[in-house]
Amino acid sequence: MTQIKVSVIIPVYNAEKFLVDCIQSLLNQTLQECEFIFVNDGSSDSSQQIIEKFRGKDARIVLINQENKGISSARNIGIEVSKGEYVGFLDNDDYVKETMFETLYNNAIKNNLDIVVSKTILGRDHKYIIKDAVFPTEKIYHQDFIQKYIITSLLREEDLFAVWNKIYKRSLVFQKEVRFPNSRVIEEDNMFNIQAFNQASKVIFLDYSGYFYREVTTSESRKTIENDYFDKALQKLLFDYKKEYNLSVTYQELEKLKAIRFIHRVCYLIYKCTTAKTSFSKKINYIRKMVFHPTVFSLSNQYRDEILYNKGKYEFLVLKIIKNKSIVGLYLLVLTIKMVYHPKISETIRFLNRSKVQNT
Repeated sequence: MTQIKVSVIIPVYNAEKFLVDCIQSLLNQTLQECEFIFVNDGSSDSSQQIIEKFRGKDARIVLINQENKGISSARNIGIEVSKGEYVGFLDNDDYVKETMFETLYNNAIKNNLDIVVSKTILGRDHKYIIKDAVFPTEKIYHQDFIQKYIITSLLREEDLFAVWNKIYKRSLVFQKEVRFPNSRVIEEDNMFNIQAFNQASKVIFLDYSGYFYREVTTSESRKTIENDYFDKALQKLLFDYKKEYNLSVTYQELEKLKAIRFIHRVCYLIYKCTTAKTSFSKKINYIRKMVFHPTVFSLSNQYRDEILYNKGKYEFLVLKIIKNKSIVGLYLLVLTIKMVYHPKISETIRFLNRSKVQNT
């Protein structure tokens, strides 16, 4: 029996519009010794039938059907049945280059790596841009660096959150019991990655772009107000990562890192709410709830310099509005974004951030 080199796990929920592209990109992989584990998470569309059709043509496809339990449950079930030397993930509306898993696997085997990271190609507003690696590429990072810099990055910002542009050594995932949180939460990818990187000995970031991320505006994860992502962000602010995952970071540093990420998340949610397809009164009320929340006010002032480090005009404006509790400033910002924004040219924040703010 052929040894499976990479198990790719794909949680599926009502993905009929994009699923064929996803499946075809997997079947075209130059690395033949793969298995593709599709976990159908209670889809009500034709997703199951599409997967079954392809499964009839390629035995590497594995299909598991379950009632809707959420993406974490689907991924965990995929992990349990996986047989590969390495485990990877793919979202059901994305796709990969045909050399994706061969490139990552060959690097992993050559250097006996625990985690290999690809660059991501972001598809947004009919444009494709390559997202830079978080750390310098083609360098093997060991435990000291991982603990000091990579774990810190995972706690402070969202650039490393995704699991779908990485592969993980099977022994790491199983021996260290690395899994996604069972409850339906945000940042489940990040919680998996904090566990994985915290236990990893050798990782690498490749100068290779193999994953195509497609931003789907109708996706459940884009429903900012309906899903109350601000409340979920507040919950994450209280989560004890140090205790839960046995991190070496001090509590003082942890609180600062969580605060920075929380305010960055608020800045992002303001933008997402402003561009959401809902009534102005609904979005402005939700934005006001965030901006004038006492926790937001306290943390944005306490860690202002750290929050604005390497950021641009947009974040500067948001923090100024928060500090001054300016309702007029908030309305002007929201109206400006609303007027400038267009689905095909969503350059608002990129325009605002074109020149970095160095001084207050």
